[in-house]
Amino acid sequence: MAKIDDLLTHVSDTGVRQQLREAIDEIKARRQFGIVFEQHIPETVLLCGVAVRKGSLVTDRTGAWNGEWLVEDIAANDACLRHPRTGEQRCARLNDLIVVKPFGEPIYPCLTPLSRVSNGGDRPWHAVINGENYHALQLLLYLYEGKVDCLYLDPPFNSGATDWTYNNRFVDKNDLYRHSKWLSFMEKRLKIAKRLLKPDGVLVIAIDENEVHHLGMLLEQVFDDARRQMVSICINPSGVSGEGLSRVEEYAFFCSLGGANPVSTTDDMLSEDAETEKFKIEWESLLRRGNAWYRKSRKNLCYPVAVDPKTGKILGVGEPFAGTDESKRVRRLLGGRAAWPVRKDGRLGIWRVEGVKLLELVKWGYAYVSSRDDDRDTWTIKYLMSGTIKAIGSGRIEVFGRGSRGEVMLRTAVALRTTAKTMWHRGRHTAGGAGGTQLLAALLGERDIFPFPKSVYAVRDAIAVAVGNRTDALIMDVFAGSGTTFNATCLLNAEDNGRRRCVLVTNNEVDAKNVAELRARGVYRGDRDFEARGIFERATRPRCEATTTGKRPNGAAVEGEYLGGRPYAQGFEENVEFYRLDYLDVDDVSLGRQFQAIFPLLWMTAGCKSSRPDAKGKRQWVLPEGSPFGVLLDPDAFQEFAKAVAARPDLTHVWIVTDDEQAFARMRAQMRRSLRVAMLYRNYLRNFIINTDRNV
Repeated sequence: MAKIDDLLTHVSDTGVRQQLREAIDEIKARRQFGIVFEQHIPETVLLCGVAVRKGSLVTDRTGAWNGEWLVEDIAANDACLRHPRTGEQRCARLNDLIVVKPFGEPIYPCLTPLSRVSNGGDRPWHAVINGENYHALQLLLYLYEGKVDCLYLDPPFNSGATDWTYNNRFVDKNDLYRHSKWLSFMEKRLKIAKRLLKPDGVLVIAIDENEVHHLGMLLEQVFDDARRQMVSICINPSGVSGEGLSRVEEYAFFCSLGGANPVSTTDDMLSEDAETEKFKIEWESLLRRGNAWYRKSRKNLCYPVAVDPKTGKILGVGEPFAGTDESKRVRRLLGGRAAWPVRKDGRLGIWRVEGVKLLELVKWGYAYVSSRDDDRDTWTIKYLMSGTIKAIGSGRIEVFGRGSRGEVMLRTAVALRTTAKTMWHRGRHTAGGAGGTQLLAALLGERDIFPFPKSVYAVRDAIAVAVGNRTDALIMDVFAGSGTTFNATCLLNAEDNGRRRCVLVTNNEVDAKNVAELRARGVYRGDRDFEARGIFERATRPRCEATTTGKRPNGAAVEGEYLGGRPYAQGFEENVEFYRLDYLDVDDVSLGRQFQAIFPLLWMTAGCKSSRPDAKGKRQWVLPEGSPFGVLLDPDAFQEFAKAVAARPDLTHVWIVTDDEQAFARMRAQMRRSLRVAMLYRNYLRNFIINTDRNV
């Protein structure tokens, strides 16, 4: 900056020099240190379903030509276009055009309900939205600013392998502005994400080696007041082969605001003795099984155990069998009967521990005679293996008494809680394992629909560490992918009977391979067959449905079970509704349709409780049964509406439609203070305008 300051002195025009000075001072204030990238790179979005009009900015959805053009005139089914910079003109068919909106121009969004799955009774509803996530984030500000407990984000990793698009084009490793585009893309979204979080909210963001260092510096700038920690998660123990070292991990940044602290769990995610996922209390047979384990393999382990035939207790042990004729083995010992390691074929095998060790186990109650086996003319002896004994010593298993044969009585103790470490190494976190690729294939009934899904257990553990103690937490994921975050939230709720709800956003992006195939067939963005190949339609929605109902898209029960034994086919007691983010035409929408379009937003703001009511029909107010909100459409009916509101102690939110702020204040003063009362403009489009600077 010093060199620029020196150069400013050579600018003779005082006005220009002052403007440059102000611009440089602004940059200094925002960028005294840290990461620098091309923030001016513009970002645009395609608006499917919005009519092409004179003055619209459009592009060719067929891909025959690139760039954005201005519609100067429309004649029949054709449009006359002009390039806004070069002035070049051309004509195109209306059906080949799609409206483009640069970020910064006003957009009027709404949520169009698509379908729902009701499997949770009176539990709150989850929401899954198909739409551009930046616009969805801005819209969600109206609903949830300062109300989100946890934002879990799994953004595109920018690997250079066309895994994401910027300005509707795939970004590959040959793009010189690849990293700047990614950082510009992320900064816009992270700034809004921070406003969504509660004062003690937590951001968890997954990333790999391609952008981990850039992201860390970006988070230092955007979340400068948060405690930031990075966790390394082993997601592929086999490693990814290629140049250099074999990579096994991804990363997760935890940005904790206010007084938020990591929630203690029963697993620190690293220590060998801390994993409890598959832990069971099991007594093992003392007889070693397997085709190779006969007496000759380990003669010292083939010895008699003296058993009291009346009490079934172990009295002691004898010397290992030393003869050649096994039929002449000792039958009585120490006043009791001799139990030998007899195999099913009648020949002598071996025990799994030596005699001295067995007597020590008996003393502690860790070995006992479980039953008589007349077919083998011996007794079955059970014992506890070292892992179980270690769990008893650490307090994870509790001894609460002794059985009639001296054996300890065991039960799982209240799990000891600990703080997760910053390195996670758990088999359940493997992306290609039971919680990732295999689970998704089981839910959808086919493989290769969505590449590299996160393990549901890695996401569950991350959310549990962030807000596991908040059983009514609001969780949001605006890079939803296959819907793993919804699945993880269901698991958490099932574990502690929580009522957490999540809002997911995904953009129905179609991968590069499918785009090429569809274009070869003359199928383009906006066509039904094209949209059917997108992430939302092929992965997110069917996965969330299958997770909830336990049934695949074809109606068949999902085979398999979660770690811990819960069958996939059992589903979850949850409710979820699916939406599409649409855009209203300011010149083409009647007041009635506008209200119908934004009505789901009001229901979501009030907590998504009960089934979403219908807003159709002309009325003076809306006060749906079971939903804790009301809307006064006609201020002249206020007194009657106020009486109805007073009779509803369950209400939490009220909206009053008026352009008169003084009248709104008078009506607000006549309602109980516990209500959250807000004003809606008569022109409903003014309430939810997005894509402008005020939303950033």
